[in-house]
Amino acid sequence: MTACRTAILLLVLGCLLPLTGWAHQLERSHIFLSFSEHAIAGRIEINMSDLNRVFGLDLRTDHQVTRADVEPHAERIYAYLRQRAHFAPDGTAREMRIRGFHLVDVRIAQYVSVDFDLGEFAQMPERLDVEYRAAFDVLPEHRGLLVVENNWKSSTFNNERVVSLIFGPDDTSQQLDLSSSTTVDGFVGMVELGVHHIWDGIDHLLFLFALLLPSVVRRGRDGWRAAPDFRGSLIHVIKIVTVFTIAHTITLSMAALGTLDLSPRIVESVIALSIAIAALDVLFPIFRSRIWLIVFAFGLFHGFGFASVLGSIGIPPEYLVHSLLAFNIGVEVGQIAVVAAIFPILYLSRSAWFYPRLVLRLGPAGLIAIASYWFVERAFEVDLPAGEWMNRVLAAIS
Repeated sequence: MTACRTAILLLVLGCLLPLTGWAHQLERSHIFLSFSEHAIAGRIEINMSDLNRVFGLDLRTDHQVTRADVEPHAERIYAYLRQRAHFAPDGTAREMRIRGFHLVDVRIAQYVSVDFDLGEFAQMPERLDVEYRAAFDVLPEHRGLLVVENNWKSSTFNNERVVSLIFGPDDTSQQLDLSSSTTVDGFVGMVELGVHHIWDGIDHLLFLFALLLPSVVRRGRDGWRAAPDFRGSLIHVIKIVTVFTIAHTITLSMAALGTLDLSPRIVESVIALSIAIAALDVLFPIFRSRIWLIVFAFGLFHGFGFASVLGSIGIPPEYLVHSLLAFNIGVEVGQIAVVAAIFPILYLSRSAWFYPRLVLRLGPAGLIAIASYWFVERAFEVDLPAGEWMNRVLAAIS
């Protein structure tokens, strides 16, 4: 039975590896496509070694090629690709409108990347017929890999690894099915992205954790004492999460819509500072009843942090409102899940001897140390010696 399972596993891996591990290899060219509701854009990447063999050139293959080296050959490359790459959305051929080229440098090789688009559409096509014959006449072993890099409706963002179609000398015409992509799928995908971002965003989680620590106790003249009832503590937590949500929603929306922008260096530094200040307030009663103002103020900066995620995946303008709503819902679902997991544990532990003596002392102290370290790195743009190790540990924990 074990041998049978092993054989099945190897068979599955053998089928999957060609579709996930071929990105940026030698003797491979790549077609990256990005879909929006009314347009298809893309780029074709060919490495220097293959360009030399196809065109009889003498471009360097040691990652030292410059734009000036390629420019004399650009029009020839464009004409070649127009002859050997054809796209027909829903069966209607479209001209490949070339926009220029840029250089891509990855570990194994340097590539010339030719940017193009297929013009405007009334609506997203249900299929795309693709014919690709570049390099096959000179290099029979060559393969062309088509990758859907961005497609909001299928929740595909910045993908460069999962290959959808593979072209070879005996398989130059294929069809890409787009019919299964829907607005609902895209919306759900953005919700999932929001959930995963709050779970992966260790700095956001640590800020929430610092705020949750004192939610199950009350500060008296003689120190901390256990909160008398669950309802009061829960209301306190709901207020914290609500204020934080209102604040980050404001700046998330404004930044994503382009009405407000702030330097990432400032944003990330203040987010680190927010953790330290929230933790410091646990050790020393600085803000007391004004903690809501602090949560709101720092929540605004966390919103900018959330917006950077949307900005990095290149959302088409027609899906921006959908994305904002769905991503924010995902962030809230992620926050609620975190609070639902942590709050009961804190509440049940509030009366134990170790909670005020250890948790409310060592916890905030640790948060202050981590946040201070991050603040120095982010504010002064330096890499401190233990930074990578600490980030790996925190990422593993989260």
